[in-house]
Amino acid sequence: MLCLVLSTLAAVEPTAATVDDWYQEERQLYSGIPIQVRFAPANPVLAAEVWRYLVQIDEVFNDYRDDTEIGRINASGPGSHVLSMQLAEAFAGSAHLHLVSDGAFDITVGPLRRLWKLAAKSGNMPSPAALASARSAVGPTSWHLNGNRLEVLKPGVKFDFGGVIKGMSVDHAMNLLITAGVRAALVQSGGETGCFGLSPRGAQHVLGIPDPDAPDERSWCTITDPGSGFSGSTSGNYRQAIVIGNRPYYHIFDPRSGEPIAVQVLSVSVAFPMNGRNGLADGLTKVGAVLGWQRLLPLVERLGGQALVLTREDSRVVEHASSGWSRLVKRPHQEGPLQP
Repeated sequence: MLCLVLSTLAAVEPTAATVDDWYQEERQLYSGIPIQVRFAPANPVLAAEVWRYLVQIDEVFNDYRDDTEIGRINASGPGSHVLSMQLAEAFAGSAHLHLVSDGAFDITVGPLRRLWKLAAKSGNMPSPAALASARSAVGPTSWHLNGNRLEVLKPGVKFDFGGVIKGMSVDHAMNLLITAGVRAALVQSGGETGCFGLSPRGAQHVLGIPDPDAPDERSWCTITDPGSGFSGSTSGNYRQAIVIGNRPYYHIFDPRSGEPIAVQVLSVSVAFPMNGRNGLADGLTKVGAVLGWQRLLPLVERLGGQALVLTREDSRVVEHASSGWSRLVKRPHQEGPLQP
């Protein structure tokens, strides 16, 4: 499976199956991640093109397999590689995220992920020597990109695009639909959502952000496309906590320290009022978990977006939002099941 953070930024509009000129289909790809594609007017040829692209993402970015493009690079050690256009774009986008986040986002965290998964399996914390060894292969000095040519500079480097590729794939799928001239669309991959135009009921698309205490039952709030198109991402620690000796740890790591971030961070949501920024939003949700809400909120606003961070403080869920987040909110926190 792809190393992707399972999260939910859920579309809550009525299904498009009841609207004659809408295409809608949902599949589970990458070993269980729900993917939804819907657009109007329906076009089976275009739908097949979009799904063909989404399916082949696994053949490029699955770092659990040695026969994918990134798997072969991870297995080969130091050396030079000519990248596909997709992978070169992912490296370039990830380098930009590393830069704007002061190193909080890093695609070389693969050794850390492996180390902490082994610790969870054994029930023992990593030794200082093991942590130092994993950290030695992490960071921007371990690789260099020149166009589509990648140089891996250190042994033990393991690239992990799980923090960004779902968003990037949504951007590409949305671009296919926009280029084809559809009047409205929504593409969703786990917690990454891109949309534009009116929904099947003739209104702006509405999306639900899960309540961290009951992510499958109710929303913390719902937000709406402001009318200019929408790129949104939510990343949460609802189901993937690393547990070592009965103590939970977040499944997102700080690449600078090599350690998981505090579990007090429950979820991070980032939204941009435009299409084509899901890759950025996806990466920034991981950045927010590492940097904390105090640094994330002004960063996202400088980049043209809005953000919401939910934390646990004295057993309560506390909301930290950027200055313009309230303008996106259609319905605030509610206790009952989410209703369209």
